[in-house]
Amino acid sequence: MNGLQPSNASIERLIIVCCHAIWLGGPSNGHDEAEWAIECFQKGETPTFIEHVKAGLNILGEEPNSLLALARANNYFSYPVNPVHLTHDPYATESYQNILIPLLQFHSLTSRPPEHITIISEDFKRQRFLTLHVPAIRYSSDRVTFVGIDPPEEVTPRRELEEAERERGYGMWSRDMYGWGEYLRGVRKARGWREESEGKLLSSLKEEVREEVRRFMEWKGGDSGTDLYPGKLPWSPENF
Repeated sequence: MNGLQPSNASIERLIIVCCHAIWLGGPSNGHDEAEWAIECFQKGETPTFIEHVKAGLNILGEEPNSLLALARANNYFSYPVNPVHLTHDPYATESYQNILIPLLQFHSLTSRPPEHITIISEDFKRQRFLTLHVPAIRYSSDRVTFVGIDPPEEVTPRRELEEAERERGYGMWSRDMYGWGEYLRGVRKARGWREESEGKLLSSLKEEVREEVRRFMEWKGGDSGTDLYPGKLPWSPENF
């Protein structure tokens, strides 16, 4: 995992940049939209994605005891970054996985939960992350900071963002908190999620926590789809 050493005891905090597009490389360092893999509705939003990554790098500079997790490989925009404090998530396909997978990577690296998590994403998704995803993974909400950066109003009006979030974001996750329903499972599959990815993530964990994490990853939210996982996890609040 990027040459990271499990013995690195200096890493205590986790910074997650929920990259919403992939920089493919190129001479403009991401300033040319043609260098990005984006959806049609994201046209004009790539400067915002750059701001997300820069925000994560700035926080890492202020909190050097952190691990910065980027969703898939992205550009560091010439920032001097110690690779020991970076990891890439090659698996996440949606916002719930954006949080869960870096948390698993952190535990694989350090054998302990992060003391604090900073989540960087679009501001209109704030409630989705803080009131759905963080409770779903059973991490302590008072140990989470959310940094929200939306596209400029002239690029994508906030009204449009909020409407889409009600219909396809928060609205879907509020009824299916672990993403096992037909719609969200379809989103994952369409974006490249493979069942074997779960096995790879589990195999990276210490044996003593692997089984309890496996049970959690199989939890479907009970009959309602919204019941929180009832078991203990390595990062449950009682472990702090």
